[in-house]
Amino acid sequence: MFHRPARGAAAVVALAVLAHPGVSSAAPQPSPQQATDASVRLDPRRMPGGGSVPAHFVGFSVEWSLIERYMGPAARPTFANLLTNLGTGVLRIGGSSQDAMRFDPVAANTNEVITPEDLAYLRATLDAANAGDATGDRAPDWGVILGTAMAPPTPKRPWSVPEHARAFVTQGVRPAFAGADQYVAAVSLGNEPDLSYRYDLPAYLSDVAAFSGTTDPYPVVTPNTSEPIASWTSIADRSVNTRFFWDWPAILDATAADTKANAGGFGAWAGDHFYPLARTCTSDPYRCPTIPALLSDERLANFDYQVYTHASEAARHGLGYRVEELNTAAGRGAPGVSDVAASAVWALDAMFNAACPQPPDAPSANTDCGTGAVGVNFHNAEVRAFFHPEEGNGFYNAINYDPSPAMGAPTPAPEYYAMLLFSRFAQGTSGLRPVPLDDAHSAQVKAWRVDGDASQRRLFLINKGDQPVSLDVAAPAATYQIDRMTPDDPTGAGRTLDAPAVRIDGQTVNADGTWPGFRPTVGQIHAGHLQITLGAGETAVVTLHGHDG
Repeated sequence: MFHRPARGAAAVVALAVLAHPGVSSAAPQPSPQQATDASVRLDPRRMPGGGSVPAHFVGFSVEWSLIERYMGPAARPTFANLLTNLGTGVLRIGGSSQDAMRFDPVAANTNEVITPEDLAYLRATLDAANAGDATGDRAPDWGVILGTAMAPPTPKRPWSVPEHARAFVTQGVRPAFAGADQYVAAVSLGNEPDLSYRYDLPAYLSDVAAFSGTTDPYPVVTPNTSEPIASWTSIADRSVNTRFFWDWPAILDATAADTKANAGGFGAWAGDHFYPLARTCTSDPYRCPTIPALLSDERLANFDYQVYTHASEAARHGLGYRVEELNTAAGRGAPGVSDVAASAVWALDAMFNAACPQPPDAPSANTDCGTGAVGVNFHNAEVRAFFHPEEGNGFYNAINYDPSPAMGAPTPAPEYYAMLLFSRFAQGTSGLRPVPLDDAHSAQVKAWRVDGDASQRRLFLINKGDQPVSLDVAAPAATYQIDRMTPDDPTGAGRTLDAPAVRIDGQTVNADGTWPGFRPTVGQIHAGHLQITLGAGETAVVTLHGHDG
């Protein structure tokens, strides 16, 4: 970071506009004399309680069929840089491909089989991402969850048996990660068992018992259930098919002991998946993807209900809870929704709500953020089907791979910038709390606070609306810096939530995957108030300095 000399509010605004060419003319910060739409107060004290955001909160989920596209020799340097930008995190390699692809220690390396070469690519990527790790912690900067098959065998997949999982570990994982076992956060048994076992809980629990011990000496994680795309009220009253949603107590009764037995530096947790929408919705209009639906409080309430319910159950069993597969719309995303600036706005707000879910059926139950996820993994896949990466990227990919035969450098998509902002300013902090706004703007603007180092207090202001909003931030006199994530429309058409890109402080990631650095505007708060305007789809991170309370 570099700091500009402190300036008055009007000068700071001028700098902010110059640094953000994608911001519309309606977005400049008002002068202290102008009226504002809403107000919020940032208490400068380090308040007791509040939640914490674990150091390895952010993560990506990548299908096994795309290892070469992200971590092959040509792609690896850039992908490793994209990981390094985020500081710390967890990769998850799996998804539905882990139940569709067998491990074969002697097969030629293709998109349709998991080989030692794939695991070697993973190891090399983590070596690169962890090259600067000098913390000495039990957990390295970046770890990995490795998915292997656990699903009912079929004539096409007769190999989906405990012996296959054991071979994956003994002949694949152990040789590849020799000397770096700490990289392996867990081995995941099966993907979305509610679907692969056709909602047959006894059959699933029987296989869990049969597969027990196959991942030793590595930690194991289950159950990675998927959830219906339905309102939380319909799940609560069980008027929809709830799959395994209400079976978590029985599942964790059967799995928690094994999960905790080999817990490594990343801890022990239970995994879950969530999608608020789906690309295909002909049979159920509720699933249909639109930007207003994605950003609505109603869809966020569904997420909060799931996270709070399952995180509470995991905690009762002595486990953490991770949303190991998350994104905007099931079915590999939706064009015009998953690949635009709105997806970054949604992703940022979703990460805060994962860390501190506000259950809609008990609005005040978690205001201190005592319950929440230990992390999230945004999913990345091919646009249509496994084994056809040449057809292009899933619309929801946070990082786009090169679909050409060159399999070259991956490039960040809008969601990546949300992860970058969150990882740099929220991850690893304490004092997490939602900050209320007045009811008139509570749906449009979301506010969260965290405590940074020493005297730093940070306020995230997220405008989920399609119109600018002016805010009065009440805070004692102090220096501040403001970093902004802003929609970017290079065509000049002025698109905001539907813009194809975003920037942070006017910056984009370099071609080699490195981040050029934040360029915050800085200034001095006068008369205890800071006035700031958020453009449509814009986020501002306000960091206060100079308080020791």
